[in-house]
Amino acid sequence: MRFTKPLLITKLKATAVHLSMSVAVFIYLAYQIYYNWYPEPYFSIDGGWQGIRLVGAVDLVLGPFITFLIFDLRKPRREILFDLLVIVTIQTGALAYGVYTTYSQRPIAIVVIDQFVLSSTMEQYGGTLSSASELERFSDQKPPIVYSDFPLDREGIDEVQRIKLEDKVLEHAQINLYRGRAELKMALLKRQMGYFDRLDSSQSREALEHWLGQNQKSIDEIMIVQFQGRYGNAWLVFDEEAKYLGYFRYVAPPATGNTPE
Repeated sequence: MRFTKPLLITKLKATAVHLSMSVAVFIYLAYQIYYNWYPEPYFSIDGGWQGIRLVGAVDLVLGPFITFLIFDLRKPRREILFDLLVIVTIQTGALAYGVYTTYSQRPIAIVVIDQFVLSSTMEQYGGTLSSASELERFSDQKPPIVYSDFPLDREGIDEVQRIKLEDKVLEHAQINLYRGRAELKMALLKRQMGYFDRLDSSQSREALEHWLGQNQKSIDEIMIVQFQGRYGNAWLVFDEEAKYLGYFRYVAPPATGNTPE
């Protein structure tokens, strides 16, 4: 198709109108993703950034691009209405998929299990949850931070594996193992010596000192635990009663080994 100047101007105007509406929708969705579905540090390291890029690609790029390609006021009114219907259908369907994917993969709990701290998504509970709000009884943090009392004996481990295989519930999503803040406090206390030793090897000590200065805390007033996100790591910070206070960045240790001449 050869674009004449009047046609190009018409297309650009239609695209600009579409883009302005898309920006309004994107701002609302970005707010939900960043503040409600993936609050920091989970936005940066556990899928929020990937989700917002997916939604942005659909909302800000796909829809306006289709409008630019097919919108043409020279067409009969019926064809223009049909084109608009096609645009709305394609963008709505793609946006619904992007929003659903982002929402369904949001962390609904942060689980301290053995030596790991992981996020859990709704699907990992295998239908044992009717709503993510059921986990709020374990913690008032959003998302809830809970301790999973993972068994160490053979019988207990076998039961965990049975539930995983038969009920499709992952190890860290088995609610029968979840405990309250008192147990979380004890679990964090047991891990502190090893975690502070690891700060030096990961070069995160400077990030910790910065956090302590900003929050007017001493190292004796806090407990920390390393969270392993899907796209990176962070240190979560708690007070002496296991109340969540915030986070600081994990800094990976420098690569070791000889550099070839």
